[in-house]
Amino acid sequence: MKILACAILILAPALSSAQEEARTVPAAALSKALQWMQNDDPARRAAAYRTFYLFGKEAQPAYKRTLEKAQRLHEKKLGQLVDNSRTNPFTELEIIAEDLKTERERIFKLIHTDYKKQGDKVRMLVNEVQGLKNKNEEIRKVAARDSATFEKSVNTIALALAEVKRELLVLEGEELPDEKIDSDKSLAEALNNTFEGESYLKTKAIVDMVRKEVNNLTTINAANAAAQWANSSQRAFSKHLNEFRSLFRLGLFTMEERLSTAANGHSIDMATVGFFSHTSPVKNKKSPGDRARLAKFQHRWTGENIFVGSGSPLAAYNAWFASDGHRFIMFAKGPNLIGIGPHGRHWTMMTGRK
Repeated sequence: MKILACAILILAPALSSAQEEARTVPAAALSKALQWMQNDDPARRAAAYRTFYLFGKEAQPAYKRTLEKAQRLHEKKLGQLVDNSRTNPFTELEIIAEDLKTERERIFKLIHTDYKKQGDKVRMLVNEVQGLKNKNEEIRKVAARDSATFEKSVNTIALALAEVKRELLVLEGEELPDEKIDSDKSLAEALNNTFEGESYLKTKAIVDMVRKEVNNLTTINAANAAAQWANSSQRAFSKHLNEFRSLFRLGLFTMEERLSTAANGHSIDMATVGFFSHTSPVKNKKSPGDRARLAKFQHRWTGENIFVGSGSPLAAYNAWFASDGHRFIMFAKGPNLIGIGPHGRHWTMMTGRK
C-alpha cells in the first residue's frame, strides 16, 4: 500500500501539468492548428501559428510539440512526393547522370589516346562515342520533362518547413529579422535539412545543368547558323563538331569570319598551287600564324587541320577523327573559336582562343 501511495504522488504533478495545458490550449484547437499547418495556403499556416500566441507563454510547450509534429508530417509528405515516379519526373535521373559522368571521363581519355591510326582502334572509339551520345540524349530527354507541378509542390513544402524552423527558433529565444522567407536560399536551407530535400536539390542541380548545356548548344549553333558570311558546309561542320564537343562539356566553337578567311585561303592555295601541307609556298602565308595575321585575325590561333578527298563536312570530320593528332585538335579544351575553309575537295580547319 505504501508503494502504491508513492506511485500516486509521483504521477500527480504530471497529470496536473497535462490538465493545465489542456485548459490553456484546447485539444480541438491543437488538432485544427496542426491541420492548418499542413495546408498549402501560406495564409492558413500563418493563422495556425498566430493561434498559439493568443494563449500566451503557457501554450509554448504545446506549440513546440505541434510544430515538431507538423515538421515530421511535412518531411513525410516531401518523401512521398520525391520518391514517387508519378509525381517526380526525375526519379531515375541521378543514376543516369552518375553513369554518364563515369563514361564521359573514361571516353575522354580514349579520345586523347594515340592509336597510330589503327583502324580497329578507331572503330572502337567511334562506337564508344556513339554510346556516350546515346546516354547524353537520354539524360536530355529526362531533363526536358515538364516539372512545373512537381517543383511547385516541393517549394510549397519547403516554405512550410522554413516557416516551422523559424517558429521553433523564435520559441528558443532567437531574434530573427522580420522578413519573408520565400527566397531560394531559405527554401534550399530548409530542404537541405532533410534527406529527401537534399536528394531533390541534387537532382534539380543536374536538371538545371543539363538544360543549361542544351540551351548553350542551341544558342551557339543558332549564332553560327545566322552568320551571313558562312556557307552551308561551314555551318554544318561547326554544328556537327559542337554536338560532339558538348558530350565532353568542352567549350563550344563560335565560327570566326577572319579565321575562316585564313582557313579558306589555305584550302584555295592547296587546290590551285598543288600542295598538301601546313607549310605554304605562297608568299606571306608560310605558317598558320602567318595566314591568321594576314587575314587580320585579332586573337590567338591554336591549331590547324587539313584534309583533301571530299566536299562533305561529315567526310572531313570523320577523316580528322580517325587521325589522332587531328582528333586532339578538334577535342582540345582551350579553344573557343573556329575557322572553317572548305574549297571543293580541300578543307582547312583552324582553331583559336578569344
